[in-house]
Amino acid sequence: MTKWLTDPQSGLRVGVALLVAVLLVDASLVTWAASHPPNIWTFVAAFLLLCSLLFVGVLTYWLNGLVQSGYILDRNSLTIIWGPNEQVIPTPQIERVLPGEEIEGRIHFRGVRWPGHWRGYGQIEGLGPTLFYATVPPRQQIFIVTPGLTYGISPEDPQAFLQTLRSRIEMGPTQLVEPSSSGPAFLQWDFWRDRLGLALLAGALVAVLALFGFLSARFPSLPRSLPLHFDAKGAPDVLAPQGQIFFLPLIGLLVLLANGILGGLLYRRERLLAYLLWSGAAVMQLLLWVAVMGILATV
Repeated sequence: MTKWLTDPQSGLRVGVALLVAVLLVDASLVTWAASHPPNIWTFVAAFLLLCSLLFVGVLTYWLNGLVQSGYILDRNSLTIIWGPNEQVIPTPQIERVLPGEEIEGRIHFRGVRWPGHWRGYGQIEGLGPTLFYATVPPRQQIFIVTPGLTYGISPEDPQAFLQTLRSRIEMGPTQLVEPSSSGPAFLQWDFWRDRLGLALLAGALVAVLALFGFLSARFPSLPRSLPLHFDAKGAPDVLAPQGQIFFLPLIGLLVLLANGILGGLLYRRERLLAYLLWSGAAVMQLLLWVAVMGILATV
């Protein structure tokens, strides 16, 4: 068994530079928002910050794949390793091995790419569907052609890799290996195919974010004191600083997080209970909207 590494240096430099740039922008957004009272623009800044943090997480995942990229070759199979992703290709299924420079048809790539990182899928005229696990552009990759699917790879020493691969194929396998594909365990969860569960959580999240945005837009025009409690006759009996109005969407967010996580833990064993928890989170957002509109109607 021989392991062939990629050359991830170029991709890492570009990816880390992009990561640092995003974090610097995030720091600027936090500094700017902290120096201004709540308004629609501070909400936009906070929303962009949230989106950028999600992007930072995804970018870190991509960089991890780049760091842990390589190819394991023996007489029985070629295994592509890209972070937590693995593709096992039995050597008897390899029909052809083509350098990218010899491909005459057009190469259509769809996925995540920057200099030094080519990870995705696409089509190659004459070869069909293709998966790319490489650190160089397609014309510099090596393409492993199997029935129905082609793989683009980029071992650090392509000539030595080609010689070794061809010799392993000529020697023949010592045992039969089944083709397989694996990735992060969380991406295999049934939840990602559950439209009802996704709709409940997405609806609750949109509702709570919209409430934050609505209150941010209204905040500059609100009086300094707001009625947050009413007596039996409907008259306000508790006044609080205007900033405390944000406690309502904050409560909604905490309920969404708690119910979302607990429902996720129970999902596989008690799916109905998970739906009830997620529905409760969604209903809570609606009740908070009603409460906010009732408070604002009195000012």
